[in-house]
Amino acid sequence: MTFTPLQPFGRKQKSSLRLRVLTGIALVAASTGPLQTRAGEPPAERVLIDVRVSKPDPAHPVRAELGLVPVSAGADSPPANAGYLSYTRKNAAPDRPVIFAFNGGPGASAAYLHMGLLGPELAHVAQDPADTGGKSSSIPGPRRIYDLADVVFIDPPGTGFSQRPTGPEAAAYSTVGGDANAAADLVRQWLSVHKRLAAPVYILGESYGTIRAVAMLDALEKQGLAANVRGVVLLGQALNMIETSQRPDNVVTYAVSLPTLAAIACYHGMVKAPCTAESVTEEAASFAREDYLPALYRGRDLSLSERTRLAARLAELTGIPAAFYLANDLRISKERFRVELLREKGKVMGRYDARYLADRPANVTTMMPGDPSSSISDAFGKAMTGYLANTLKAPNADAYKVIARFEGGWSYGSEDSPFADWPFMATVERHAAANACLRLFVGTGIYDTTTTIGAADYLFAQSNLPRDRYRNERYVGGHVFYSDDGSRARFQSDLVDFIKADSCQGASK
Repeated sequence: MTFTPLQPFGRKQKSSLRLRVLTGIALVAASTGPLQTRAGEPPAERVLIDVRVSKPDPAHPVRAELGLVPVSAGADSPPANAGYLSYTRKNAAPDRPVIFAFNGGPGASAAYLHMGLLGPELAHVAQDPADTGGKSSSIPGPRRIYDLADVVFIDPPGTGFSQRPTGPEAAAYSTVGGDANAAADLVRQWLSVHKRLAAPVYILGESYGTIRAVAMLDALEKQGLAANVRGVVLLGQALNMIETSQRPDNVVTYAVSLPTLAAIACYHGMVKAPCTAESVTEEAASFAREDYLPALYRGRDLSLSERTRLAARLAELTGIPAAFYLANDLRISKERFRVELLREKGKVMGRYDARYLADRPANVTTMMPGDPSSSISDAFGKAMTGYLANTLKAPNADAYKVIARFEGGWSYGSEDSPFADWPFMATVERHAAANACLRLFVGTGIYDTTTTIGAADYLFAQSNLPRDRYRNERYVGGHVFYSDDGSRARFQSDLVDFIKADSCQGASK
């Protein structure tokens, strides 16, 4: 990527710019009543990099601005800051859409979405899952998205170049609500300083970031920005993880994961050919709804003949022998499936992308530590630090934290009790009822064993969100499905269509 620096600032011009930025933040604080922080000097707002980059469209370069903004997790929270890297078109209209994007973790920067999907320059990884040692190359980012909207990547407090408290004071930022408040605080300040408070806003989160994205609806409402939000985009959604994680006695989890297991078995040639991911996932979903889940519910009341019939069908769909299902009460966890399907070949499959394989140690029987598909995230993380250093010329690029390891646990907002509920989808439904312009987009990788396609289907099956207010799409690939060339291009096109379908306002350019 080539870039042309903006006109250099003299000392007086720099002071003037900084005054305008900080004044803008102060003005919006006075007008919207932001969350208050405890007494003490918060980290100062800083613009670290301000350059123009020529990709993805040399005819329309974008302004790349890397900065840190003081944010709050809530009333009386200790000070912290969050990072952003925004890309804006020159003379953008006040109502040009803005996409705010972030990854998950908790503790992940926005490096993966930036270098894998939405940045002006992307890292291209090897398309053969067997090629995990190849170097990534550079390709242009999504021109059509930049024609339509500006993009702002958010690094939550403690990730990227940003900072957050340590020790007990960090607890305020280790909750769903506090984390969302901090991200919403950054969104408000960015929109105000860049004179975009009239812009339609799209919140795009991945993995844990899908929970952050939904929690931000409440936080943005407190900031007076609820009406701005036109879309929430969730990649690898985790909203109903409590229902779809593999808790042994939760029978829903086995039925919900069955389509993914079938797709993986088809990919690895462990079921009767010919098969396609599309056909086998539909067969598995139908069987799960009509036969499998009711049978699991009946439990010990099933006759031996019924068990035998069900085990045979499960074997046809997943490649796991019927004898295994009969010996394991017609169940297999996703973690056990990773090591069981290719046992005879001495291989274990990836957790986040089951197309990736590694040798299975002899002592592994039910669960394999690590993830053979981690080479994908490693490639995007390395590409991010290289991009910061070589293209944006960011100082101390090596200090950028792609992943931050936080001390202590993470609070999901409900009491730690067997009666707790985490109704994240209910938050979307409540805001959609109040905001007729709000829509939801969920994208899921077919070969992801963590946030599965069945979990996404189940999410909408249990929701009252009107069908014309959401899209539920599946893509070839794993949790980071955009590592696949075809899926990346298709999602980018789907996102453009989703934004253009905003019936409340025509997309501005």
